[in-house]
Amino acid sequence: MKPFLLLICVLLLCYGCGGDDVTPYPTGNYESAANIKNDPVALYTKDKIITDVVFIQAFLERNQIYGFFDLTAGTAESPIHVTFDNRVSDSVYFRATSSGDALELIFNQVYYDNNAAILLGRDSLPGSPADDGELSCSNVRTHIRKHPLLTYCVPSGINGSLTCKTRYQMPVVTDGDHLSLPVISYHFKTKTSISECYLAEKYAYGYLNADALKTIHTQDTLVVQTRMLTLERK
Repeated sequence: MKPFLLLICVLLLCYGCGGDDVTPYPTGNYESAANIKNDPVALYTKDKIITDVVFIQAFLERNQIYGFFDLTAGTAESPIHVTFDNRVSDSVYFRATSSGDALELIFNQVYYDNNAAILLGRDSLPGSPADDGELSCSNVRTHIRKHPLLTYCVPSGINGSLTCKTRYQMPVVTDGDHLSLPVISYHFKTKTSISECYLAEKYAYGYLNADALKTIHTQDTLVVQTRMLTLERK
């Protein structure tokens, strides 16, 4: 039961963040704008950040990584279509579609971090246990986000193996009359003499966790692009 108690403590601490002087984010029925703002793509290795577009493009082609990144920074046609309805505070509806893929989530709790409302997913999704906190194929999905997936695990079976679940956290930023969603696309790869693995997400909703970039090992490569998607009231 300890993991469940830890999760509850984390959530209680989160609800206390921001104080009473934070203005609640506006409610309504929203849809994503036609365009998205792309930040430059960056390639991270041990103690090095590469931003040269020609170098990164060659790296992506050499590793057959296609469709994850837009090498032209600035405003572009959005590859993501989002509908977002937060008129019912404990049943916020979110749906994102891109290239035929869909992500549908319900959020039922919220806390505040500066000008962002951090929504907590209602439903538990399959997860994996965290390890030593450094980037790896087993935990990059959690550590890449500033507001990570909330993970809890319980023993199952006679071997003491763990069954883990996660709850999604998603920042929603107040931007004048609009709302904005920060988006991350990344591709993580690590290779040693005895093993190789990679993990990637095309559109992860959240801020990049800059502290995670400090834990990259010599054998690791991480390509990241951050974006900002505007939501307009319908």
